[in-house]
Amino acid sequence: MKKYDEYQKLMRYKYGYYSFVFLICLFILNYLFGQFFNFQWGATKELEMLIIMFVVALFYVNISVYHNAYFHKNDDKKSYSWLFLIIGIISLYTTYQTFLISPEEIIINGKLGRGAIQLFSGLMFVSISITHFIRNKIDEKKEW
Repeated sequence: MKKYDEYQKLMRYKYGYYSFVFLICLFILNYLFGQFFNFQWGATKELEMLIIMFVVALFYVNISVYHNAYFHKNDDKKSYSWLFLIIGIISLYTTYQTFLISPEEIIINGKLGRGAIQLFSGLMFVSISITHFIRNKIDEKKEW
């Protein structure tokens, strides 16, 4: 954590705590839906937990990027954002190709399959870039 300044550390700890609480709430909500309503939205319970963790990771990463606490203070944020955008688009394109070839990888009998993992990882990479670009536009308008 030496590469982060005090503000970045504070934001990372703060939103890490919020993410943890969010994770616990989603796990409890998923448990209650499964227990009382016999509702299962993923192919397996393990996959449901993994997707919930991806959702929480998406929240944490995006809120950290927005508050300038994701990248190190000396990193070239613009280059990383473009790299993440390219990786995310490739991942989303691969997910799309998988869906065209065998849709049962992503959706099995109305439930999310293991192909959704690649979808969420692609969304994470794309969202980092989008959030960074939005934050830059907001900062530019403030300076203007």
